[in-house]
Amino acid sequence: MDAVRKQIVATTEGGAITGEERLREHTDQLYGAILSYEGKPADYQIANIDALRRELDDVTKQFQQLTTKDLPTLNDTLKARASRPFERSSKQEVNSARQPSRSAAKAGEWCDE
Repeated sequence: MDAVRKQIVATTEGGAITGEERLREHTDQLYGAILSYEGKPADYQIANIDALRRELDDVTKQFQQLTTKDLPTLNDTLKARASRPFERSSKQEVNSARQPSRSAAKAGEWCDE
């Protein structure tokens, strides 16, 4: 799991100071470059989008293999040791957990009112 995470985000101590860049940082830089220029994206930026998309697809496949093949084996081991197994959340559950609650919105969190 950690190996997949390291492909997506910089994980070295020190944050931005280390200069470590992964998929997230490359995407952020490309987005900023495209957004800050009023003209259409350059050919190299379009090529970069395609390269980042392929890289994301590769990482997604690795993660899916991890959760469909390796996770059940790990969970069986955990159950055998009387430990709580990992539960896989659905995309809908993750997205709904990211939505602000009504009470949070009333308290001014996640709200521009």
